[in-house]
Amino acid sequence: MVNVRHVKVKNLLSPTKLGADFVINPYIGCPHGCHYCYAAGITRERGGRAEPWGTFLDVKHPAVPFDPAKIFHKEILLSSMTDAYNPYEERAQATRAILRSLLPAQPDITIITKSALVTRDIDLFKEFPHVKVIVSFSSLDDGFRRKMEPHASSPQKKFAALAALKEAGIGTSVMAAPIFPGITDCAALIEAAAPHVSEMNFDTLNLRNQNRESILAIVNTLRPELTGLYNEIYRQWRKDYWQTLRGEIKDNCRRFAVRASVFF
Repeated sequence: MVNVRHVKVKNLLSPTKLGADFVINPYIGCPHGCHYCYAAGITRERGGRAEPWGTFLDVKHPAVPFDPAKIFHKEILLSSMTDAYNPYEERAQATRAILRSLLPAQPDITIITKSALVTRDIDLFKEFPHVKVIVSFSSLDDGFRRKMEPHASSPQKKFAALAALKEAGIGTSVMAAPIFPGITDCAALIEAAAPHVSEMNFDTLNLRNQNRESILAIVNTLRPELTGLYNEIYRQWRKDYWQTLRGEIKDNCRRFAVRASVFF
């Protein structure tokens, strides 16, 4: 059960340095409930909802509409602190309404999501000068996905969404993040994604004080044979694992003619 509120905010636009001019987060919280999500701790630090992550959602309603002159032909990211296509979006259509209101300014749009629901808005995407949808994967193992990110779309549905987006002429990319050592099969993910994308991004699983023990406990339960590896990486700060993986990722991306951006 997700506790949903509707809240008034001053505006939806925030300046960002995340590869765009502005970021829009239509919601506070995210029903995908990913156990590793960095936004959970940040939301609490900023005085947001205190319930367990994944059990609450605030739908934002801005006090003033977008100023088209301010965002004319700018670059806008959806989103950095929530998933604009979380399961509740199917009902609320907050993200779809935002896209409609952005159309007069004709900005470039980048979307990061774990949801196949993104294909619903292909009709709107075609009305912008450029839209790129980045679909995020942490694993191809759907059993692991159900435990670690319980309400995100399955890998199979994500690949179907990528195929539909590409067929519609929408820009596509894949983000392999977070990479779980010994669980995320980057080579298999690159091979599976290559027919749908020309670029991929890769980032590590970064554990923070507020989620370190809970994530390690989940991994220990699901994959006890990896306990030693995770202790080496996250308690003894072993570095060579990521250095080796970086080389393997670049080799496999070259093999499949995929551009790689590795953030570790």
